[in-house]
Amino acid sequence: MATDLQQRLERIVGKSNVLVEKYRQLLMLKRNAEQKLAQQEQDLQQLRAEVERLERENQYLRVARTLSATPDQLSESRMIINRLVRDIDKCISQLNT
Repeated sequence: MATDLQQRLERIVGKSNVLVEKYRQLLMLKRNAEQKLAQQEQDLQQLRAEVERLERENQYLRVARTLSATPDQLSESRMIINRLVRDIDKCISQLNT
């Protein structure tokens, strides 16, 4: 009976060791996944900033093309420039707050 109890205890200890090892492995996988997620979020922010910069550059190129067009498009060019100036003013006011 004592050997039977000893064997059960050894099996329980063995299974608990296996569980502890699996827990440690999962914990390591979780930490790696969190690091990868943080890196991907940082990359996403950089890509969003790049997209915003490229959109702004595209808008500037459109304005430049419009300004070099015929005199009939002068009022449209002025509206675009006015909108850009308003956007710049909004940005400045946000930076000041």
